[in-house]
Amino acid sequence: MLSTIIVTLFVLPVTYFVYSYWCLYRNIVAAKATGLTYVVIPWNNLNILWLLSRPFLLPCLKVLPFRDSLWLALLSIDWPWLEQYTIFQRLGCDSFMSVSPAKNYFHTADAAVIDQITRRRNDFPKPVEVYGSLELYGKNVVSTEGNQWKHHRKTVSPPFNEKNNRMVWLESIRQAQAMVRGWVRGQTESSPTVLTVADDCMRLSLHIISHAGFGVKMDWPGSEEKGEQPQANGHLSKTGDALSNGPDFGPDHKMSYTDALHSLLHNMIWILILPMNLLKYLPFQGTKRSYDSYVEWGKYLRELFNNKRNDIATGKGQEGMDLMGFLLKGAGITPSSLSQPTSSAENRPQPKQLLSDTEIMGNAFVFLLAGHETAANSIHFSCLYLALRLSSQRRLQASLDRIFDSRPMSEWDYEKDFNALFGGMAGAVLAEELRLIPPVAAIPKCVLPNAPPQPLEINNKTFNIPPATYINLLSVAVHRNPKLWPSGPPSDPENPVHPTSNTDNDLEEFRPERWLRDLSSIDNGGIADADAKTTEHTEDAPNTATGVNASTNLHRPPRGAYIPFSEGYRACLGRRFAQVEVLAVLAVIFKNYSVELSVDKYATDEEVAAMGENRKREVWEKAGKDMLELMREKMGMIFTMQLREGKVGVRLVKRGAERFNY
Repeated sequence: MLSTIIVTLFVLPVTYFVYSYWCLYRNIVAAKATGLTYVVIPWNNLNILWLLSRPFLLPCLKVLPFRDSLWLALLSIDWPWLEQYTIFQRLGCDSFMSVSPAKNYFHTADAAVIDQITRRRNDFPKPVEVYGSLELYGKNVVSTEGNQWKHHRKTVSPPFNEKNNRMVWLESIRQAQAMVRGWVRGQTESSPTVLTVADDCMRLSLHIISHAGFGVKMDWPGSEEKGEQPQANGHLSKTGDALSNGPDFGPDHKMSYTDALHSLLHNMIWILILPMNLLKYLPFQGTKRSYDSYVEWGKYLRELFNNKRNDIATGKGQEGMDLMGFLLKGAGITPSSLSQPTSSAENRPQPKQLLSDTEIMGNAFVFLLAGHETAANSIHFSCLYLALRLSSQRRLQASLDRIFDSRPMSEWDYEKDFNALFGGMAGAVLAEELRLIPPVAAIPKCVLPNAPPQPLEINNKTFNIPPATYINLLSVAVHRNPKLWPSGPPSDPENPVHPTSNTDNDLEEFRPERWLRDLSSIDNGGIADADAKTTEHTEDAPNTATGVNASTNLHRPPRGAYIPFSEGYRACLGRRFAQVEVLAVLAVIFKNYSVELSVDKYATDEEVAAMGENRKREVWEKAGKDMLELMREKMGMIFTMQLREGKVGVRLVKRGAERFNY
């Protein structure tokens, strides 16, 4: 018996090793046959054994002589963000393959290649298995492909239109005003240091999508409109958010609406790696919290679904986008279908529901997730970058003054003001923030295992991508490709933003002015074309530059060079929703206030007040370096790119009372 165990313990690892490296040899042959540059890595960076041992092994590997090897860099699961454009610089090409025993990957930062791939959606579909985490409550428009995706898209796209964007505009202004009041806390000149910008932006965006999209109106903690008192349905979150209007959620919830979703997203890692039946019974606090939030948020989704179903049955309408209503109606749930008996005298079958209940809730979950995380991150990082680049912040404020003049925010008009924002400095700020920190670092595509090799034109030569190849459209790299973007010299060559990527130019730096074709027009009082529209796409005619404004004043990158909302047929449906929300919120913040980096780590308020300009600039620059280091090293993603560790403190200062002005 003992000898059998010993033999088994010996044979299994040897068999695994031999099989793995036979697979590696097979994959090397396939990669070599393409003619592309390739890098061999000893195991896949998503291998479960590697993921478990990586925290201990990776530091050891990095002290060995091969610590600068490309294969070692590619073993990090966050390598697209950590390396940015570095690997392409080292290889001397904008497309390459990585080869491991598990599979081959094709990575590209070439705009022309990305354009080909996104145009040919049937040849290069999504690897749907990657999107399993988005199917917690059902299949949806993001997680499906082919005819199934067409079916979902046809059902879910109608509410994303200009009429409903006005609702987003109004709610964004309302919520942003409440957030600013919470930050300022009644101070006249300067707020206390705010360390919760990321969390507050998440809450803000959840409030906006909940009201504009689902009829759940939520008030900010301490809001002057509603205060912190729970409403009739009693669902006050632990953070003070009150549901002031909307569905009457049941009394049996253990977590509030807000806390359930936040907890689900913060503890998502356990749901991704553990079976739900196991997760339910594990005794650890993190796993229990993860399972409880999954169950609680599922209850809220079901109640939203049932409430909307009842509204349809009774003919009750809802203001705004009413995403849940559109989902149900698009699925074929109408007053007449709900009034029909389950069977009739003639025994006629019921009309088929076009989306199942779980698919409706799956799409609702994705809308809530994508609709608040993407916008929240853009607001957060735009504020931080503007606090670092004060000259751009002043230019933004001057632009806002010209657009809004002295009108109160209650008179800001979507039809009149939004396109002026988007075609000017505010649009440039958002475009530059998304260039540097897109929602995801890489957009996955693939060549299916049973498909023929797929040809791609790369630098006027044809290369065939073999079957069963995963493809990464590396947004963080193509957004920094110096062949594609206007750039200048680095602002501080001795201390580059990234130690190895683009050290000879400023593409790692936040410089929204690179998007403005005629900077003098903006500075001399001109306002961008108020009739400018973002380019749109249809199923049959993909857009020419996703998310880029059609104003002639803004830089238009080549197709495939700018992909924060993906590109082509699969471009994000909620793109305009996010743009409206972010620009409205930034306008509210910066119209009356400046945002400054906190220097509390280096000096007290009294010490800053007594400093000369040279000393003040010194402590401000130290705070800026801390921020950039944190953003370079502590970013990561589960669903979207976020600052996963640490906080950057800022202060809101009344315009005219700024402490720093560089």
